[in-house]
Amino acid sequence: MKTAVALAMLVIASVAAAHGAAQQRTLATRAPVVALAADGDRAALLVGNRGACASVVVWEPTRRRVVRLHSATRGQCVEGQPVTRAVALAGTRVAWLQAGGGMTLETTVATATLARPTPVSVALALSTSGMGDFVRRPLGDGTLLAFTLDRRCSEGEDADPQCPPGRKTGYVIAATVWRAAGRGRCPHSYSLVRRCSRVAQADGELSLLAVDAGRIAVQTKSGVQLLTAGGNVLQEFDLRARSAALSGNRLAVRTADAVEIYDTGSGQLTARFPAASHLRLEDLDRGILVTALGRAVTLRRLGDGRTTTIHTSAIARAQLERPGLFVAAGRRVTFTRMQDVLRRLGAKGQGR
Repeated sequence: MKTAVALAMLVIASVAAAHGAAQQRTLATRAPVVALAADGDRAALLVGNRGACASVVVWEPTRRRVVRLHSATRGQCVEGQPVTRAVALAGTRVAWLQAGGGMTLETTVATATLARPTPVSVALALSTSGMGDFVRRPLGDGTLLAFTLDRRCSEGEDADPQCPPGRKTGYVIAATVWRAAGRGRCPHSYSLVRRCSRVAQADGELSLLAVDAGRIAVQTKSGVQLLTAGGNVLQEFDLRARSAALSGNRLAVRTADAVEIYDTGSGQLTARFPAASHLRLEDLDRGILVTALGRAVTLRRLGDGRTTTIHTSAIARAQLERPGLFVAAGRRVTFTRMQDVLRRLGAKGQGR
């Protein structure tokens, strides 16, 4: 395990001197942070100018600790080597998606924990020219770490798998949501790792959108479904989502022109906020919606509509957890305690 004194990292603790002012911890990195995931008081970061040279690290600001779980060697920082594309965090377990290869594209999900930092591959898929099997980005929360494996077809009489009539190359003809837990064999061609369980299967799209408190939100060809970790359907929503965030009894969805909030119990739309085309839905926690647009992160409390905006020096990413707010921009990640986040939003009932 490589901890705080890592060459790629420098931890800086920044505490405001004025009484009552916000206390913030900062992590400075030697390369840009290109992906961010958080769970509790930890954040998983994908750090690197190019995915082939990226490092996967975990930052624990309250413990003032950085743990590096994956780091590419100099020889891997070349064309054709696997590119790390996404990172997820579930408790102390981290997972990341890699893709690489020549004529055949190989996509994999690897995972490691803080206690067992040696990576283990739990999914592998092979594809060619847009057809075949693909592993999609993992998502995590608490003890739940999930990912999707889908199969895409190709046109032509000799194609395998062949597309249904009227469908184009790349159309999803089958998909399975998996979770990295259990005693079943993982979807990996080269090993017999038995640490996975099937959650749900479909003859079509089943794209992972969000996970929270043992629940999984997926996009299907007919709408969005909210599932248990065992695959039972809790709720269905008739909509098309670009992305989503799940917290308690709320599901936030980024649609083509808005961010919409739904009640997970009734399935009813409870709020809608028109959104610019480039606005990203980042997170939802404790009734606070987090979005990002360029170098700005905006927090909106759904109960009273109050908002606050954080401006950064680069394209911003953000994750909100009960302990506080993580914001990554360029080579800098900050952690702000929840009490200071709430202070920025002001007392409830004061309006906008």
